[in-house]
Amino acid sequence: MLTVFIVAWLAQAVSPPSPAADVKALALSAPKPLVEIDAGKLKGDPARLAWGAQQEFYLRWTETDRFGNERSSHLLVAPDGTAPAPTDGQPSWAAAYWFWKSASVAPGVPELKFDLETRQQMKTSTGTVRDDGEGMHNTAAKGPPELSDANQAQKVTTATIKLKGQLIVESVNKPVVPGLTFGWAPSPMGVLAFVDDKKRLVLIDRAGRKLEVPGATDVLLPAWSPDGTRIAYLQKKGKKAYTLNVIEVGR
Repeated sequence: MLTVFIVAWLAQAVSPPSPAADVKALALSAPKPLVEIDAGKLKGDPARLAWGAQQEFYLRWTETDRFGNERSSHLLVAPDGTAPAPTDGQPSWAAAYWFWKSASVAPGVPELKFDLETRQQMKTSTGTVRDDGEGMHNTAAKGPPELSDANQAQKVTTATIKLKGQLIVESVNKPVVPGLTFGWAPSPMGVLAFVDDKKRLVLIDRAGRKLEVPGATDVLLPAWSPDGTRIAYLQKKGKKAYTLNVIEVGR
């Protein structure tokens, strides 16, 4: 972990620093497709998108079996959009990039961090039943819950990530995957790109200002370039087809 931290720090250090940003002042280009990805021969789902200092991309598809074992496919995309080429494992620069891109704190802005919350409830088919230490209570229906409801109640665990009061991620009965639906801009911009509940790309800065990115839909794995001048993301185009899109970011 220490090695990854050092590499991540060096990756940030070699890129010219980008000053703090006001998302309302950013000039964004329309999304431009860089390359089409046929995932028909890849197992599982896209799990990682990393942007290298030489403007190359790393992509990972991951499949998890019923025993929790992971199998991954690894791809590299050249800066000119050459068709993805298989590679052996994740490059060290991609691990370093992901370290700061998916962190709980904005790179270079320690006061800008996520608010994390996990809550557990017991839910039935007729409403939510929760145990607050005084017995079971139905919070959706009037009157005490039926005994059969209490017997059939299932535990529901909801995890949420918020930034400046804005919901960034909500996950029900599944672990939150850092970086899957959000990505920090490089230090010290203090901006987060995230996917909202309608799968649109939204930017939020350290002051809580928000900007919806025009034309960015069906978004997955938003990722800033190391110099903060571009944003890349995957767009699902079909059951097994994706496009790697790039947006230019002007100040």
